[in-house]
Amino acid sequence: MFETNYRVFFAKSVARLLTPPLLIAYFISRFFLGPLDALFAPFFYLLVSLIWATFVVQSERLYQRFDARRRGAVLVPEVKGRLPGNIDIIFRSLRCAREGYPLSDDEERFEELNADTINLRLLWSDIILTREPQIVQSILATNFIDFEKGLCSKFGFLFGLFGDGIFNNDGEDWKAHRALTRPFFARERVRDYDLFSKYSNIAISLIQHRSLQNESLDVQDLFGRLTLDAAGEFLFGTTDLQTLSLPLPPSAKRSKLGPKGTQPDDTVAVGTYSGFVRAFEQIQVSIIHRFRVGPLWPLFEWFKDSTQEHNEAIDAWIAPLITQALENKKMRAGKGLTLEEGSLTDHLAESTTDVKLIRDELMNILLAARDTTASLLTFMCYFLAIYPEVLKKLREEILTSLPKESPSYEDMRNLKYLRACLNETLRLFPPVPYNARASVKATTLPRASPLERPFYMPGPHASISYPTLLMHRRKDLWGEDADDFLPERWLDAKRLRELTMDPFRFLPFNAGPRICLGQNFAYNEASFVMVKLLQNFDTFELRQKQDAPEGALPPEFWKNLSGRAACEQVWPQNAITLYAKVRTRAFLIRRETNIHFQTGRSMDLYGHVNVPRMITLSSPY
Repeated sequence: MFETNYRVFFAKSVARLLTPPLLIAYFISRFFLGPLDALFAPFFYLLVSLIWATFVVQSERLYQRFDARRRGAVLVPEVKGRLPGNIDIIFRSLRCAREGYPLSDDEERFEELNADTINLRLLWSDIILTREPQIVQSILATNFIDFEKGLCSKFGFLFGLFGDGIFNNDGEDWKAHRALTRPFFARERVRDYDLFSKYSNIAISLIQHRSLQNESLDVQDLFGRLTLDAAGEFLFGTTDLQTLSLPLPPSAKRSKLGPKGTQPDDTVAVGTYSGFVRAFEQIQVSIIHRFRVGPLWPLFEWFKDSTQEHNEAIDAWIAPLITQALENKKMRAGKGLTLEEGSLTDHLAESTTDVKLIRDELMNILLAARDTTASLLTFMCYFLAIYPEVLKKLREEILTSLPKESPSYEDMRNLKYLRACLNETLRLFPPVPYNARASVKATTLPRASPLERPFYMPGPHASISYPTLLMHRRKDLWGEDADDFLPERWLDAKRLRELTMDPFRFLPFNAGPRICLGQNFAYNEASFVMVKLLQNFDTFELRQKQDAPEGALPPEFWKNLSGRAACEQVWPQNAITLYAKVRTRAFLIRRETNIHFQTGRSMDLYGHVNVPRMITLSSPY
C-alpha cells in the first residue's frame, strides 16, 4: 500500500513503465541479434526504451487528437520548454519558490501562450493549468463526478499530511466523511462568540503590552496562536494549549525564521506549541516542494520521508486527546449516557474507535479552521497598515455601531465595510492559493465564449490545477484595478451583479459539493477579531524594514516586476495555505506622546500590569 510505503508504489509504477521495452529488447536480442556485447547491451536496452517511450507518447497524443475531434473539442495549448519533457519548467518553479512572487512562474506561462488554460506536459504527462472560471465551475460543480482529488490525494503529493481525512477522499468515502463532520459546523456552533471573545481579549492584551514598550509585534504569529487556541477548544475540546500564554518571538531583528515565519521559543518542549505547530507548518512546506518537483518526488525522499519526523511531533500532542475522548465514550456507555455536547473529537469518537481515522480527520479540519483564518487576519492587518484611509473608514463603521460591546451575529451582518475588507483580502490573498483535481475519465472543458470549441480533458488521471490567486487578479474579470486593495468594489452594485452572474471567479473557500464546511466559522472568527482589534487601536504601522530578520524582505528586483510584486512590502509565500515570510513582521501599535484613556481597563498577561483599553495612536506612515 502506498499509504504506508510510497517507495513500493513508486517502484511498481516505474516497473510498469519499463517492463514492456525491456521485454521487447530481450526478445529482439535473443531471437534476432544473438548474444549482445556487455558494453553494447545497456545502450541497446536504452535505445529500445527510448523508442518505446516515444511510441507510447506519440500514440497517446494521436488518440487524444482523434478523441478530441470526435467530441468536437480542441487540445489545450501546450507549453514548449527548452529541455525534453519540459523539465526546465520544474527548475523555473523551484527558482520561483526561492526568490519569486507566488505563482509568478505560472502567470508567465499564461502570458507566454496568451491563454488562460495551458498544458505543462511535464515529463510528457498532461498537467493542465487553468484560471478560467467556467472551467473551474465545471470541475467543482457541473461536472463534479468527472473529477477527483487524484494526484493530490493520499496516493500522491499529500502523502503524510491529510492521511485518510476528508480532504484526501473521493466518492462514497468522501460523502461519509462529510456527513460525519457537517453537523459539527451547524449555525449555532460557528457563532460561538464567547469562544472568540475569550482568546481575542488575551491577544489584545499582548498587543497592548508590546505597544506600551514601543516594540513591534509579529501579528502572523499572534493570529496563529489565537486561531490555534480557539480551534483547540472548538475542535479538540481542550484548553491546555494556551499558546497565547507562551513567550512570543522577540521583537526587532532578534527573532529567527521558522518554516512559515517567525520561529517560536526553542526552549519550549516538543509536544507543546513549538513542537506541534512547527511540525504542522513544516509538513505543509514539504508538500509544496513535492508539487514543484513533480511526479519524481519519491526519488528525493527515497531514504527519508520528509513528513515522518513532523508527524511524530504532531502525534505526541494529539494522541492523548483522542485517547481521552475514547475513554470518555466508554464511561458514558457504562452509565447509559449519550453525547449531547462535546468537541469534534468527542463526536468522531462516538462514530469510530479507529484512532488513525480520528487523528487524520482532526488534522484536516484543523488546517481549515486555523491556518486559513490566521492567513486572512494577517494579510488584512497588512493592508490596513499600508492603506490608512481604509483603516480609518473601517474603524468609523465599527465604532459607530459598536463603540465598546462585543458584537453579536446580527451586528456582524450590519458591518458591510468590514465584510468588504475581508472579501478584498481574500481576493488578493486567498488562504488556499492553489488547488487541483484529476480526471476520472476523458471529458471536455467549457470555454468562456459559447462560440469557442471546448477544450479536451484527457483521462483518466490527468491532472488539472486552478491557481485561485491568479484567477482573483485577472484584470479582464476584476478591472484594471485588479491588483489594488479596494474594498469599495464589494459595495458597488454593478460589480456585485457581475460577480453574482459569474460566482466562480471568487473562490476563497472552494465551491460546489466540496465547498469548505468551515467558511462561516472563518468569517465569524475573523470578523469578531477585527472588531475587537479596532475597538482598541486606531493606527497600525508596518515595521517590516526596521524589524524583519535578514532574508525576510522582498527581493529588490521585485520592484521591476508588474502587478502587486512591484509594490509589495512583505514576502508572500505559499505552502498549502498562503503566508507571509517571517509572518508579516511586524505591525507596531505605536503610542502617541499623549495617551488618551477610556473607561475600562484590561489585564496584561505579563505581571498583571494594568494598561489602557483604548490608546490613541500615531504613525509616521
